[in-house]
Amino acid sequence: MINLIFFLPKFSYNGAGSSTFRLCKNLNKKKYKINIISLGKNAYKKDLEKIGCRVYEIKYTRVFRSMFVILPLVKKIYDNSMNKNIFISAHHHANAFSIIFLRKLRNLRIIGIERSDISELLIFNNIKDYIKNKLIYLLVRIYYKKANLIISNSKSGKKDLIQICNAKVINIPSPSFIKKTKKKLNNKIDTLKLIAVGRLSREKGYEIIIKALSKLKINNFSMKILGDGAEKNNLKKMIKSYNLESKIKLIGFKKNTKKYYREANLFINASFFEGFPNAVVEAISYCVPVICSNCKGGSNEILLNGKGGDFFKSGDPKSLSEKIFSFYKNPKLLNNKLLLARKNIQNYSIKNHVDSYEAVFRKI
Repeated sequence: MINLIFFLPKFSYNGAGSSTFRLCKNLNKKKYKINIISLGKNAYKKDLEKIGCRVYEIKYTRVFRSMFVILPLVKKIYDNSMNKNIFISAHHHANAFSIIFLRKLRNLRIIGIERSDISELLIFNNIKDYIKNKLIYLLVRIYYKKANLIISNSKSGKKDLIQICNAKVINIPSPSFIKKTKKKLNNKIDTLKLIAVGRLSREKGYEIIIKALSKLKINNFSMKILGDGAEKNNLKKMIKSYNLESKIKLIGFKKNTKKYYREANLFINASFFEGFPNAVVEAISYCVPVICSNCKGGSNEILLNGKGGDFFKSGDPKSLSEKIFSFYKNPKLLNNKLLLARKNIQNYSIKNHVDSYEAVFRKI
């Protein structure tokens, strides 16, 4: 039996939380004992406990400070009777500090999961962010090679990490695909019904979407944005400043997104960087064509380098507006790309994800 210790600082209903829960749910509990550590409240706590996981909620918000609690906790969770003890953390800062604090624990295997592209650390909004990101970037370069393994969600992320820190890195995509649903694709559109799904944070590029829609040369469109986050009030103000309150609706977080995808005829992802965007795979599985920013991360793989969807220049609202307008005038081109993308997304199934992780746990 293998003892697994997952550390996800913010265990919420986002891509990382969802992916970790799906993995834990589908691992054979006769083979694995599963422990989950998070900072603050774990949104999936009840669900995780129902499937036999032990959940620890650390009352800290900062990863560095929390490590002084996590180190003795890991020593307590460590079980000599198990065949292996494996610690799995996620995100740049959590990975780096976990390696620094835990690497000297005898026979503890350490895996770091990169859920965002390393280019995230090269983007900053102020001097405080600049210093923090530079420090984490330095720690990544120094300490990632001291982990037993680093797992990247995207192929481009894997390539960048190998170049930057010369670590052992493999690629395992997120378990984004569940099942395909059929929907009639219309090659003539009366009203554009747009959708975006994800955390309301600056890196997700919602400001770019709002600016793009303010430039759109048509009036018959609506946009629904699903998600919560720190940028909610700023986005509300921006929508109001462009007089788009009747067009753009902030729906909030929805655990069940099916009906929103079913109503939509175009999905937009405007991120400045990504790991592996689950929502892009979800949109394709619900038969919604996709336009993405050409940022670093997994979008390129999912959309087959542009054969399965359209890209616009990251951070450029004019470029996005033009892509949306082109789809409105001639939906057939992007609809045909969608059909090709739908053949590809089965690679991102939960089964493939779990099988890949189990292979890692056996070999490490």
